[in-house]
Order: sequence, then structure tokens, then C-alpha cells
Amino acid sequence: MSELPFRDEVNQAGVHIPENAQLMQLRDEAAAAAGAPDLRERVREFTARALHDKRLALEDMRAIVAAVTEGVNTGLSASGGELKAGIKQAVAGLDDAFGSAAQAISYSIREAVEQGRAFKDNELKTSLEELRDLEARFVDTLRQAARQSGGALKDELEQLAGHMKIAGTRTGNQVREALGEFAAGVKTGATAGRAGLDESVTVASQRLSQIASGVLAAVSDSLKRQSERLRS
Repeated sequence: MSELPFRDEVNQAGVHIPENAQLMQLRDEAAAAAGAPDLRERVREFTARALHDKRLALEDMRAIVAAVTEGVNTGLSASGGELKAGIKQAVAGLDDAFGSAAQAISYSIREAVEQGRAFKDNELKTSLEELRDLEARFVDTLRQAARQSGGALKDELEQLAGHMKIAGTRTGNQVREALGEFAAGVKTGATAGRAGLDESVTVASQRLSQIASGVLAAVSDSLKRQSERLRS
């Protein structure tokens, strides 16, 4: 089993690198859960807990996926369990956890907007676009984990990544739903502003509505391109 080369620091690119101990805990929990009938739910629970407790962040997605899949692979190898079914359940649990985290992030953004928090130029747009791209990041992360693995684990992760690219993920569904709710909420705020709030709030609401609509248009365009690619 390969060592996870992560430490609690910020690298030269300014990206947070989680502490080894945090990832080793995830890997150990995944190994212990590998033979359980509720593997998917247990992976969802301990991954979501790590994200919620801010011990790990969505930026650490590659490390999280590597730790969990390595742990499940180790646990199944030790117990003689079926790798195909186990990895499928583990990846589904990761998908559930990332999807819930994406929804929570969208709620935080919307709450900040409704409370009138000031955003720097393009800050809100960037946050929404990061949510929009989360599904693609998840699928790419599975591919990266496959490249860094070997044997049957590599094959299973590659197959799952290929399937998710075509069929989609819970993370993607949650993101699209969250963005839709966000845009609807902001547009409602803009309408309320025009009905009686002061001019500055009205202008801000209209600007946020334009930003949200632009992000949703980009989501729609990416879904259209995916559909065309599948038909070709």
C-alpha cells in the first residue's frame, strides 16, 4: 500500500494540504468498513463528518478519494471480499458525501447574499462556477486515483469513472439543484427590491441575479455538450 504524501501545510500554489493523520484515519475507517453491508452509508458518514468538521475540505478531494479507496481495497484484500461491489459502494458513499457538501456550500453562499454580504469582484461568480464544475472534478479525481493504483483496483476505478461521466453523479444532481434554487432565490430578492427596497439593494439584487443566471447558462451549455458527445 502506497504512502499518502500529504502534510498539514500550504504549498507554493496556496493549496491546503491535509495532515497525514487525517487521511490515515479515513483510510483506517474505510478498511474497517470494507466488509460491512452498509459500506456506502458508512463511507458517506465518515467522509461527510470530516468535511463538516473542517478537518478536510473539498479542495482535498483527490486525497480523500485516494485514502478511502485504498482503505477499502486493503480491507477487502484482508477479508477476501469482492472488490468490484465494495469499491462501487465506497465510491457511491463518496458521491453522497460530496453532493451533500456541495449543497451545504450553496446554502452558505445564498445566506451570505441574503444577508447583504459584500463580495469582491468576481468572487461570487467564481464560487458558483466552482460548484458547477464539482462533478467534473469528482470524475477526474477517480481517474487520477485509478492512474495511481494498480491491478483490479485500477480497473474498477476506471470503469466507475467512465460510467459516471456518462450517467452523471449525485454530486452533479445536487449541484444543479442547488444552483437552480440559488438563482430562483436571488431573482425573488431582485423582484422584492424593485417592489419597495431602496435603490442600492435593488441594484445589488439585479446584479446577483445576472451572475446566477450566467452560471446557470454555463451549466446548461455544459449539459448540452455532454448530451451531444454521448450521441456522437
